[in-house]
Amino acid sequence: MSTDSTSRLFTPSMPQADIIQVANALESMRDSGFDLTAAVGEPIDNSVEAGANLIRVLVRYETDRRSINAIAFADNGRGIEASIVALVLSMGFSNRYGRRRDGLGRFGVGLKLAGLSLGRRIDVYTKQSGDDAIRHAHLDLEEIKNEQQTHIRARELDGWPDEFAAAMTNTDGTAFDSGTLVVYGKIDKLRDGGTFGTSLTEKLADLRNFIARAYRKFLDAGLRIELDGTDVTLFDPLFLMDNPRIVKKYPRAGLLGKVIDRAKIEIADGESIEVTVTIAPVEFRWKEGEGGKCDNNGRDIREFHIPDSAGKISMVRNGREINYDIVPKLLPAGVDKVDRYIGIEVTFPAALDDFFQVRNVKRGAVPVDKLRAELREWLKRPVRLARQEIRRHWGEVATSDLAKAKEHSSATQAASRANRTSPMGQAGKQFTKEDNARIVQEILEDLGLADNQEKSEEVRKHIQENPFTLMDGGWPGKEIFEIDHLNEKAIVRLNHRHIFVRDIYDRLKSVAKAGINGSEVDDLVALIRETVTALDLLFLAYAKAENMHRDPAVFDNLRCYWGQSTHAFMRELPDGE
Repeated sequence: MSTDSTSRLFTPSMPQADIIQVANALESMRDSGFDLTAAVGEPIDNSVEAGANLIRVLVRYETDRRSINAIAFADNGRGIEASIVALVLSMGFSNRYGRRRDGLGRFGVGLKLAGLSLGRRIDVYTKQSGDDAIRHAHLDLEEIKNEQQTHIRARELDGWPDEFAAAMTNTDGTAFDSGTLVVYGKIDKLRDGGTFGTSLTEKLADLRNFIARAYRKFLDAGLRIELDGTDVTLFDPLFLMDNPRIVKKYPRAGLLGKVIDRAKIEIADGESIEVTVTIAPVEFRWKEGEGGKCDNNGRDIREFHIPDSAGKISMVRNGREINYDIVPKLLPAGVDKVDRYIGIEVTFPAALDDFFQVRNVKRGAVPVDKLRAELREWLKRPVRLARQEIRRHWGEVATSDLAKAKEHSSATQAASRANRTSPMGQAGKQFTKEDNARIVQEILEDLGLADNQEKSEEVRKHIQENPFTLMDGGWPGKEIFEIDHLNEKAIVRLNHRHIFVRDIYDRLKSVAKAGINGSEVDDLVALIRETVTALDLLFLAYAKAENMHRDPAVFDNLRCYWGQSTHAFMRELPDGE
């Protein structure tokens, strides 16, 4: 008698069994580690991969609004091929299974586990371009338990479900040419949390923040995501992208973070990670003790979540953030209080998932021990420099609240002395005192100083008493500076977002303030070399600017006056400056 396992399997005493007890297995999978943000991320990922440029997330409440019964995801992507509509809800199926190079998913369980973690039903509706049919498939745990559903079947419909039909239209009201609608239904795990739980309002606020941060690179590239009818605006914890909320609040300043260091680290098989360390705009960390709750003019900035970011690392996989949390034993000497102003981002391709222990829920990425050790070693220097710069600035503010207002005084005083024997300027002679006052007020508003009476009066006084005023600003344009010519006066605003001012001028100024003891000699030499090259480029860029004009001879006098004034101004500098 045979003793192999196959023979034993079919004996009367050992009957065959299904590989999976479907109903029980699906119930067990409901506790698979997805919270609301992770569950919502799965269909958004699918929409992004389907080429959608508009994604709508809609929440449906019970009549008492104390619980959510459905969440729908509508997109204008390519839609799902007719041959696989039923398969998309089959556990383990993915037309991108195992694909690491360019996708956001690869495990084949994300959408199903995500939807079932919140509710007991998932519906998928889809349409492809050129196909009039809308195809539908569903998965329902109650129907499976009652043996009403034994398979996932696709069927054709005449239209989108009435409740979500409007979501499948363009902003002009015309129907999407193609797209997909996913509905998480029969939700039973999203209720107001009671005394010690989290309210639905808080959960949805957290969801909006998650979408804004996790998909920031896609939003920055033009993707539009709506949550309950309101556009989600990107949030970059590194403050390197133009955040629409910041631009609206600071229309002229813009406010970007400062890159302390950025590098690529090769890991394996030609694949590498990129690590970036930044510090928040100085306006958000202007004074010790403020805690990131208000800016330098006292305006509320809690919407930018600065206090919540201390020590957190942003892990970005294929352009999509999959983790934003503290990674133990990664920062030198642990988490410092100033780290709330430091942004750290690690970007990596999905090909390196194993090195970051990425799970199927695409969250909780933590580097393996060897990679963690290498990252910790690399982060020592930029994190140290970032902490030093923040504290250095705080020290300057503590020493003198007027330091910022007077930091250009040596140059403006030299120019004023030289101006006494220089030809009188001709620009702005047509302006009245009222015109001058209006222009100054507009400048103060552009720089965000209009609400600060003390600083406004100080600026007005300086302009009144001096022929030249040099001020600090920042805006998204490519101008290095802007000049407002009043009657016998000139107000120059430096654009600290311009690459020359940001990467050369500001760095030199920082070293000048800190002194040589605050910098490494090698860093100083490198900065000097960069500055020499940048000045060469500045001269060449001026030549290019003249070259853009058909008759560059019109600039002959300008070049002469510029050189003449530079010579005269520099002769008035005190020795040693």
